[in-house]
Amino acid sequence: DLQAEEPGPNELQVSFGLGPSNYASQMEPRIQNEFLFGGFLLNGAGFAQDWKYSGSSGQRFRLAYLRNAWLFELEQQTYNADVAYSSFVQGTINSATVTRTSSVTAELEMRQTGVLAGFDLLQRKNADLSVYLLFGFRSVDEEFLNEQTAITSVSSGSASIVVPGASPVNETLIFQGTLFTGFDVQYRYSSQISLHLRLGLESGSGDWESTELLYGTDGSFDFRKELGQTSMGGLQFDFGVEYALNPDWSLFLKLQTHRLWLQTSRVLPLTANSSGISDSQRLQDLVLTYNGARHEGRTSAVIMGFTYRYHFW
Repeated sequence: DLQAEEPGPNELQVSFGLGPSNYASQMEPRIQNEFLFGGFLLNGAGFAQDWKYSGSSGQRFRLAYLRNAWLFELEQQTYNADVAYSSFVQGTINSATVTRTSSVTAELEMRQTGVLAGFDLLQRKNADLSVYLLFGFRSVDEEFLNEQTAITSVSSGSASIVVPGASPVNETLIFQGTLFTGFDVQYRYSSQISLHLRLGLESGSGDWESTELLYGTDGSFDFRKELGQTSMGGLQFDFGVEYALNPDWSLFLKLQTHRLWLQTSRVLPLTANSSGISDSQRLQDLVLTYNGARHEGRTSAVIMGFTYRYHFW
């Protein structure tokens, strides 16, 4: 009878929220370096603008099972943004001066999915405070889909031609698998207000894949594909406030941030174009790809949403 009248000590929690985000992709510095080194190795100059982000948003879904002092959790955080930037590269190829200006529009998406377990170091002896030691696995995937329009000018002596070009949807994909460990602290400030803090570290490895194809109106083309390996480290920090409407439903406001460091290595470039690959392009591939490059990215979002709790024995 007592079990029928009182809620059980075990919980099943379902949370969902969304809100605005601040997204800075780990891919941005690499792409900027490609133009910088490309111009330098062609005895010229190269430049790519800082990316202009718009429409950035974040989403969070969490399914958690709490039993005794244990926590089992499935969580996914997704970030989206639109990107636009312009680039310029100028140099000398086969005694001709080549200049290309490009305009790129793109869509970015990052997905962080984790399967975690946690143990309350206080073993639920404190009704207002829990400190979970977390451990588990996460995947961190990022997708960069972009379209490009370009104007290529080729000058040799007094002759000069201008070739417009366009690119279909190009893509760069990063797939990471990481080991995650951290702490999750929950403190009940009052009967309706709770505070939540999470701090985590992760480390892992994965794959890098990039494909670009540019067509010119004169029938020319440039194709480039990269296949490689990556290693990654990440830092997660979340802070939130939760307001209980009743024993089953609550609203939350959460600031979630994620910083990551990505290192590419053993990248194999596959290139082809209608005019042949120059020695400077091969040197650029050696500098930028196989020896690897380091990238940093960050995401942060203010997420508003709800949590439903089902209590059982």
